[in-house]
Amino acid sequence: MKIGASTSCFYPVLTEKALDKVIELGFETGEVFFNSSCELEDRFTTEMKKHADSAGMKILSVHPFSSFIENTCIFGEYQRRYDDFIDLYKKQFHAAAVLGADIAVIHGALAVQKRDIPEELYFDRFASLIELGKAEGVRVCQENVVRFRSQSLDFLKRMRSVFGDDFNMVFDIKQAIRSGYDPFEIVEEMKDDIVHLHLSDNTPDCDCMPPGRGSFDFKRLFDTMAQANYSGGAVIEIYSKGYDVETELAKSKEYFDKLI
Repeated sequence: MKIGASTSCFYPVLTEKALDKVIELGFETGEVFFNSSCELEDRFTTEMKKHADSAGMKILSVHPFSSFIENTCIFGEYQRRYDDFIDLYKKQFHAAAVLGADIAVIHGALAVQKRDIPEELYFDRFASLIELGKAEGVRVCQENVVRFRSQSLDFLKRMRSVFGDDFNMVFDIKQAIRSGYDPFEIVEEMKDDIVHLHLSDNTPDCDCMPPGRGSFDFKRLFDTMAQANYSGGAVIEIYSKGYDVETELAKSKEYFDKLI
C-alpha cells in the first residue's frame, strides 16, 4: 500500500500550491481537498492533473469544499434548495474525473438537527449522489465524521444494508476516536466496505497527530486491511495548525516507508 497525503494538510495554502507541496515531498499518491468553486473548472483541474502526471503522482480522491453545507443543501427537507445545489456535486464529481480520482468523500447530515430528517430521505439523497458519481466513473463514499450521522457505527451498518455493493466508506482514524470508538471496532466491522483511508496518529491526550508521533498501531491496521484484500489507498490527513507540516509530513513518509 502506497501512503499519500491530502492537500488539506496545508490549509489555507492555495489548493494547487498545496498539491505541489505534496508532490515535492515525494508522495506518489494524494487527495485533493477543493476549497472554492473556481477550482472545479476544467482549466484548473487539468493544470493540476498535468503537475501530478509530470511527477508520476496519482490523485486518488477528492473532498468537496461544500461539506459544510451538505446538511441543509443536500440532505435537508427543502426540495428547491436540493435542486439548486445538486449541480454543484455534478461539477465536483466531474472535477474528480478530470483529476483521475475515482473517490469522492461525503460527510452527509448532522447527527443532531432542529428538524431531524428520516433516514429514508438521507438514503434517497445519497443514492442520487451515487448515481451522479457513477456517470463520471467516481465512487461516492460515506466518511465517518464526528457530530454527523456517520459517527455512528450502527448508522453505517444500516446504510450498508440499504446500498449493498454501492456502499463505499472512507475510514478516518481521528474521526473514529472523536466519535468515542476504538478505531479497530469500526475497521473490523466495515473492513470489506472501506475503499479509502485517512491516516493520523494519536495518544491518550491528543486525537490528531502526524503519523509516527503517537501510539496508533498502523501495522495492525494495514495487516487487518490486507487480510480483507484491501486494494484502496491511504492518505495522511492532519491539520496545519500547531505543526510545521512539511517537516512533519516528511517524517511521516519516512516512518511509513520503513513500516510497509
